[in-house]
Amino acid sequence: MGAITISLIIMISVFISYISFIWSKYGIQTSISQSYYALPQNLRPLFTLFCWGFAIPAMIAGSGVSVFMFLAGAGIAFVGAAAQIKLSLDYKVHMVAAISGVIFSQLAIFFGYHLWYVNLAFILLGIIILFLSKKNYLWWIELVAFGSICYAIASNIL
Repeated sequence: MGAITISLIIMISVFISYISFIWSKYGIQTSISQSYYALPQNLRPLFTLFCWGFAIPAMIAGSGVSVFMFLAGAGIAFVGAAAQIKLSLDYKVHMVAAISGVIFSQLAIFFGYHLWYVNLAFILLGIIILFLSKKNYLWWIELVAFGSICYAIASNIL
């Protein structure tokens, strides 16, 4: 198994583990970032570990294909570092990093992986989610964004 395959397995495992844990224990949150506050104080570092456990393997797996995927991973890593979004400075860093993670991942998917249909699916699903979900649309859009990154990296392996 190569580094890209191992990175993908780690990314997917971390993602499914964290999201499943949050969903089963605390329910669907308004956003994945908000799950930080759903956790008890002693478990809050799990959010940062989740972000880093996804971002660093994405940076490793994607950097050979597109510098944009490296930048997307860096954005996601900063999201984890600035987890306390109720603090002013953390909120600013967190939001810039989160938006950067989404934009750079979609640029990587388009220019690096040449999967324009994944970008189209992301946009269409995002619009559908905005219309159907009133309270926790960010949660669902973030799930689609993370899924699109995994799909793009997996497509490079197959």
